[in-house]
Amino acid sequence: MSAVARGCRNPVRNRFRSAVVVALLSLVIGLFAVLVQGALATKEKLESLQANVRTVVELREAGAFGTGGFGGDKPVGELDFSVARLDEIKRIASARHVKKVEEYIHWPQIDPSVPNAYAMVIGLRPGSPMRAIGEVDYENARVVAGRALTPADEGRDVAIVGKLYARERLRMADAKALEGKIVTLNGQPLQVVGIYSTGNDFGDNHVFVPIETFRRILKPGDKLSKIRVTVDSVDHVEAVTAELQRLKGVDAVTAKEQVATARATLGSISAATVYGSLLLFAIGGVLVVFIMVLSMRERIREIGTLKAIGASSAEVLKQFLAEAFTLTGLAALGALPVSAAAAGTLRSTLDVELQLGPTTFALIALGGLAFGALGSLYPIVTGMRLTPIQAMNNT
Repeated sequence: MSAVARGCRNPVRNRFRSAVVVALLSLVIGLFAVLVQGALATKEKLESLQANVRTVVELREAGAFGTGGFGGDKPVGELDFSVARLDEIKRIASARHVKKVEEYIHWPQIDPSVPNAYAMVIGLRPGSPMRAIGEVDYENARVVAGRALTPADEGRDVAIVGKLYARERLRMADAKALEGKIVTLNGQPLQVVGIYSTGNDFGDNHVFVPIETFRRILKPGDKLSKIRVTVDSVDHVEAVTAELQRLKGVDAVTAKEQVATARATLGSISAATVYGSLLLFAIGGVLVVFIMVLSMRERIREIGTLKAIGASSAEVLKQFLAEAFTLTGLAALGALPVSAAAAGTLRSTLDVELQLGPTTFALIALGGLAFGALGSLYPIVTGMRLTPIQAMNNT
């Protein structure tokens, strides 16, 4: 039997020890794979955010943060951020560069039937992008059941609800069961015509309604919470922003600023994930080396026996490296269900979707093999340097 074949069979000689080694290595490799994928997903999220908002200028009521004001707490004539301001924006000299102007009203809603429940009602022009308030920044809401609002819905009693809102407030076990579903706002029933999803529960807890329906039911007057201006090209963003910043009572937040804010938050998350991955990899590497040192140290006597019967140093090295690779390879296979379980837990608890790519997992598995080989070399080289008598007496 060849040295490599003997090395591949060695793990079955002590099944308990091999099982412990494989289980520990599987846990380390699997968790590391999930952390790396989380870092990559964060990077993709930032790139997507940059692509979506780079030509958007967001207007807020001066001094407002995040979602801005929610109601007409001033007389209509004193409002700085209102429909009148919207008309003024449409008349600015740089309007020839503006592709589209969108108006939104945000209103927090407490559901009395669910303790401590928070949701957001958003009024918008039918046909405008549904921008949900996500965990970090605004996220485009994608309709997953039913239909989107159309210009024909202007002023109608219809609504689109988030996936979480549909599940927890409308008790919809099946996201496609829209028939007869009603959402009540301020005592007024609205027919649910669609369900959207952003990929996270915070963003999936909104209700979108036509803006005129919103005004009729919640009576905010001419108050607005957001005005978004889409510029026709990146080259014109600065010129349009300069015009918008001259308006009274308005703060203009450019896409550059939005991305910078999101980058800071996502960057912190990404850095924490990367550092956590590297720390786990370092700890895992030390663990692998330590386990393999202990495992192979028991074989020094066996190395002496092999040398006594004429085995060359090259054959001894091949045999025990083959054993180390076999153990680490089994651990890589065991890491697959570990990483799948960890990704499933994140999906169910945090609504984070992670897809473990074969390239990422292969690189991590190769790292485990490298650490396994490194941990095996010390006892192997030590054993080969001893005479057969010394090695057989060494325990």
